[in-house]
Amino acid sequence: MPIPSRFFGITAKQLLVLVTVGCVAAYLFNNHDETLPENLALETFIRDQEQVGEQVGAVLGIALVRQIQAYPANGAPGYKRSTYTVEGERGRLMVTLKQVEGEAGAEVTEIRRP
Repeated sequence: MPIPSRFFGITAKQLLVLVTVGCVAAYLFNNHDETLPENLALETFIRDQEQVGEQVGAVLGIALVRQIQAYPANGAPGYKRSTYTVEGERGRLMVTLKQVEGEAGAEVTEIRRP
């Protein structure tokens, strides 16, 4: 018995293209902000900052906005700068952290209102 070349009015080739495009779109629109142990540690670090609590109250949510990795040409160690938006009971803040390669922990470089 031959395999039908048309399913619901579309060819098998068109069906394959539609399924492929759908899978690619689902992958691209999937939320890639996985909760990695490093991300959890940074979120805990942000929640523990006294200035954050004073300005927004209880923290309701934290989301990564931008992350930059830099490798200075002068031989200094590379670093990662991450900017998070912090949503609290009394408003929002942007918190920027800096993590130097080879060093444990992070430091707050900026806390500002968006």
